[in-house]
Amino acid sequence: MPVMCIALALAIVVVAAIAIVKKLDVRIVLLVAGMALNILALAFGADNILPKGAQSTGLVFFDLFEAFDALSLKQITGTGFIMLLAGGFATYMGEVGASDKLVDLCMKPLSHIKHPYLILVLVFVVGHLLSLVITTAAGLAMLLAITVFPLLTRMGISGVSVAAILASAVMFSWCPSSALALLGADVAKIDPMEYLLSYQIYVGVPIVLAMAVTHYFWQKYMDAKDHQNGRIMSFFSSDSLQKTEQKVVASKRNVPMVYALLPLVPIVLLLIFNKTVSGSIVLSVACAMVIGWCTALLVDAVCRRDLKAVFHDASSFFNGMGTMLTKVVSLIFVAALFAAGLQNAGVVSALISASKSFGLGLEGTGIVVSGAISIITLLTGSGVAAFTSLVPIAPDLAHALGGNTAALAVMMQVGAETVRAMSPVAGVVIIVAGFAKVSPLEVGRRCIVPSVVGYVVGISCAAILL
Repeated sequence: MPVMCIALALAIVVVAAIAIVKKLDVRIVLLVAGMALNILALAFGADNILPKGAQSTGLVFFDLFEAFDALSLKQITGTGFIMLLAGGFATYMGEVGASDKLVDLCMKPLSHIKHPYLILVLVFVVGHLLSLVITTAAGLAMLLAITVFPLLTRMGISGVSVAAILASAVMFSWCPSSALALLGADVAKIDPMEYLLSYQIYVGVPIVLAMAVTHYFWQKYMDAKDHQNGRIMSFFSSDSLQKTEQKVVASKRNVPMVYALLPLVPIVLLLIFNKTVSGSIVLSVACAMVIGWCTALLVDAVCRRDLKAVFHDASSFFNGMGTMLTKVVSLIFVAALFAAGLQNAGVVSALISASKSFGLGLEGTGIVVSGAISIITLLTGSGVAAFTSLVPIAPDLAHALGGNTAALAVMMQVGAETVRAMSPVAGVVIIVAGFAKVSPLEVGRRCIVPSVVGYVVGISCAAILL
């Protein structure tokens, strides 16, 4: 493509990024930008903007919309459908009280530990593990807050320290429950469990450990410093806690302890029945989610013996699928169009050529792309849009620069998630700041050092895998 085309394409990307930072609807921004990029490619001589396997309508104008149709169809029949089922399962677990029971079970042993900052770090680690089944950062923070805020603040830890722990707990999400992780596996053309066991685990575990250690020393140091300087005078508001507890208790159902195991059913099945462990018997993520849903439905029916109520709650599975479609899968549709536009307009080819010219290699290029994603995450409070928009170009970059697509996708994911807690406009940061009665800027300030450490460790580990 001519230099002018690439320059105009980059201008479209910049405008789209500004629009996302300005809080315009991300899906519409990416749709318009994707269309503009493809029109630009056609204007500069591209003869085909359709994805591989798609048939032309015979009219270039209609092909613009056929490209969106073909890309969306590919997503909804593959990774998109898995995301729908994962969203439905998570919603159902919350509806029947299984998620609440699991959190209560995991948090209860921590109350017997006497060292406050050790409990703080363990809350971070356990909270991160719970993100395997409670996939929204804000939802997990709300559930954890009821248990850990009164426990830790009574032991002398500031509310802002607790808020920082909860805000950063979901700093790296995993297959099979994470939409971002599933998209990374799909782009790399590998099974989600292979993506987890062969790539994610070698990056995510070091991130968790590094951030846990950093949180211990950083929050302890900052509490002492801020308390001495009079910067933090108010700890967590007991009135706020009482009101929130009343709301949560009112919505909780008193369910048997066995319900705490229900959210783990799909994960346990997938960890056992995969090519690495069982060999001959392999479950897909979608199948495991459906088995988990049916198992929970059966357990709920046996325990409650009220089929009308049981079936009513079971239908929340489909409501959750609908929510996932509107919030995440629809974003993947337009992000695929945007990524295709970047490729058709020659931006990806230009990035590859520039990387070779400057001798960056795949590691350097991955750091640049991951850095761009992290900046957008910091400015917007969410890395979903940046990640879904750019991760589709990972295969082309990896192929041209001689590296591993899956490791590059993980590197991009690190940029999309580890720095979110630093952003004062992130939803989870605003929520936990409200709990602690402090400014979101204070919470973000407490997360800077742990988040930067997590980002550096994650990028370094992913680069080794490239």
